[in-house]
Amino acid sequence: MNLADLFTVASLTAAINKLPPMPTKAGELGIFNEKGIPTSTVVIEHRSGRLFLVANTSRNDDPAPVANSKRQRRTFETAHLPLSGRVLPSEIQNLAPFGGSDSTDYQAQVINDKLQTLKNSLEATREWQRVGALRGKILDADGSVIYDLYEEFRVQQKRIAVALGTAGTDVRSKVLEAKRHAESKLGGAVVNGFKAFCGPEWFDRFTDHPKVQKAYEGYQEAQDRLGSDNRNGFVYGGVEFIEYNVQVSNQKFIPDDVAQVFPVGTGIYEQYSAPANYNETVNTLGQPFYAKAEERRLGKGWDLEAQANPLALCMFPEALVELRVG
Repeated sequence: MNLADLFTVASLTAAINKLPPMPTKAGELGIFNEKGIPTSTVVIEHRSGRLFLVANTSRNDDPAPVANSKRQRRTFETAHLPLSGRVLPSEIQNLAPFGGSDSTDYQAQVINDKLQTLKNSLEATREWQRVGALRGKILDADGSVIYDLYEEFRVQQKRIAVALGTAGTDVRSKVLEAKRHAESKLGGAVVNGFKAFCGPEWFDRFTDHPKVQKAYEGYQEAQDRLGSDNRNGFVYGGVEFIEYNVQVSNQKFIPDDVAQVFPVGTGIYEQYSAPANYNETVNTLGQPFYAKAEERRLGKGWDLEAQANPLALCMFPEALVELRVG
């Protein structure tokens, strides 16, 4: 293979999408329905308290009939997340083949290593969006709000204060209150269970509470026998509480004193990928990641770009419940 062939959009995009993803708790749950779209926007219809995707139709067709109800449409822009790198001749010129291997195998590995570094940052940002969708607010890298889903769809955010510093607090009733609230807002969506991402302060004070401690200690003993980390999931009141202590670029994914409760099921969360802004990808179905290269001036290596164009959404933001240390 010619070295230049390794730097085509098709080759680099295929390569970056095949690279192993970094660990991401929300992504690994598999609750986000990931799909590519051919545009940079998504139109969502809010009808009778539920969100619907609006089908693209011919401008000459009559609109599909809809039952009488109050409805609103919102247009959401996908994020555009480009990152750059470079491959210099000095990084690949002295790579010699071993045995029967082709030298392009080594050159491809150098390129993949560069792409992996870029992909890790992009995947962390996609996870930042997914967690934002689970909390009802899609945030930018600096913590500023891109989309407040509660405001966009004119629904109320549910918050419940839990006095974990008070021994008599009925913690289980607070957890059940969160579940019942979510169930009342899901409009018949198929729900398989509930999970909660917890900040470390919440997790420690929650599991230390007298009303929870006995159940947690029994669970902890079972996990110890299996050699597992009990912070990876503790079921109480029908909700699996998972410590999520991640910080990237000084942004906490989950605040220390919060447990974000969210339903798990079908049709509740979407993650869209728009096409890259390259000539070759116009009006094609978006992929999670893209990469492209351009030869540098005087042929001194290649400039690399990797990008993602995601949008993560919760279709029922009113069913999300924030438990906070009260």
